[in-house]
Amino acid sequence: MMRRSTGLLAVCLGLLGLIGCKGPGFLPDSSSEPLPGLLVGPEAISKAAPPADLPPKEAVKLYLKTAKEFEKQGQTEKAINLYEKARAIDPGVAKTASRRLAVLYDRAGEFSKSLAEYEQLVQENPKDADLLNDLGYSYYCRGDWANAETWLTKAVQIDPNHKRAWTNLGLARAQQAKWDESFQAFCKSVRPAEAHCNIAFVLGAQGRIDEAKEQYRQALALDPSLQLARGALAQLENPKPASTASKKETFDPEAAAAQIPSISELEDRLIKEGKLPPRHKPDQRVESNGGAGSNPKP
Repeated sequence: MMRRSTGLLAVCLGLLGLIGCKGPGFLPDSSSEPLPGLLVGPEAISKAAPPADLPPKEAVKLYLKTAKEFEKQGQTEKAINLYEKARAIDPGVAKTASRRLAVLYDRAGEFSKSLAEYEQLVQENPKDADLLNDLGYSYYCRGDWANAETWLTKAVQIDPNHKRAWTNLGLARAQQAKWDESFQAFCKSVRPAEAHCNIAFVLGAQGRIDEAKEQYRQALALDPSLQLARGALAQLENPKPASTASKKETFDPEAAAAQIPSISELEDRLIKEGKLPPRHKPDQRVESNGGAGSNPKP
């Protein structure tokens, strides 16, 4: 999954796993550690609810820290549950919890809930470039390139030095075949040679191999030492043949043998098709009067 990070490597790694996008890093609160002895990691699953006598503020701290650990372990539903509880107890942590919930709802495929969180956050923080970047990236993860471009453009207008937003904007434009605009956006976060590589990667992912090769060649013309471009171009020009091992894995001799019909099954099929006469019952006798053209007696 592509992370919200800058630079060529982050873009390329992210495109390999687009279907599942990750959100921005956890926004830790500045509060003190939870009470000694309280579990805050995945091992606390059975103890997610704090003791009844735990003060509300301490309960909120525990919920947030445990939710963070659940996120690290990929336990999205448990993290969502704890962020929601923390926000319900203390409205003062609403912004932190809502930011995480917006991302986690995306991961869980609950896009309507994610959008509702983002809309509320944007209404309260319309000039937060990080937030607008996250919202644009949320649309990107859903394949809504146009809305992604809209919000990412707003992010870079607010913060022209926001490299993550520029990278994501380059991707959103590339997905819409706005190649020149995509290149310009990428150049705000990486060097021109690397921007060509980013575009080449998108083209390759779209199956436009010849165009991807050309972009890698342009990258190497600008920087012959760019190993990423050289290696990627070599792979595109000399694709590996399908391994014989994988072909063998798909062939099951026993299953194939089971598909071969028996003699009696073949006869039944031919009889059904009218290519053989029906079989006689066991009590029927066939007598010949000798010579060709003999016929059974009634």
